[in-house]
Amino acid sequence: MEKQKYDNLVDFYSSMRNRDIIVYYKGPFDEIILSEIGTKIRNKVFDPPKIGNRLFSVFMELAQNIALYSAEKNQLESGAKWGVGTIAVYETETSFTLVSGNLVKNEVLEQIVSKCEEINTLDHDGLRAMKREYRSSEIKADHKGGNIGLIQVALKSDMPLELDAKQVDSEHSFFTISVNVLK
Repeated sequence: MEKQKYDNLVDFYSSMRNRDIIVYYKGPFDEIILSEIGTKIRNKVFDPPKIGNRLFSVFMELAQNIALYSAEKNQLESGAKWGVGTIAVYETETSFTLVSGNLVKNEVLEQIVSKCEEINTLDHDGLRAMKREYRSSEIKADHKGGNIGLIQVALKSDMPLELDAKQVDSEHSFFTISVNVLK
């Protein structure tokens, strides 16, 4: 069993080795981590500013989703609980790719996937209309935001959300969103 864990780590390292990684992080997404990673992205991708701003916006939305909605929480010394997940930002010849992942409860996975699939069917005007609709609708008691983060990711990236989910156990799945921001 222990050897398998290291094999997985070797596979992971090998898959990341050939990429131009800007940021890779796994852990709790508290305010300090969000600020540090956001600063790193802004310093690395500042030219042209429009692309850097789009990349930063997409990063913040994905990171806030992890912070607020990950099923895995880490309690800090202050008592605050922050979602745990992972995010990687890397550069290719034509784009920047952001990949985020975190545990979600299986009971909400279908709802998340359905919303992402609906987002992927809409053009820019449709996304803007959906965003307005969500902003004006009543926020559910168990929701911590305006429910527009994924819409904002699609608007800022101008690319479809790429989704993947793998069931981890009877209660949780690991949900991954990948987004490209063209240069």
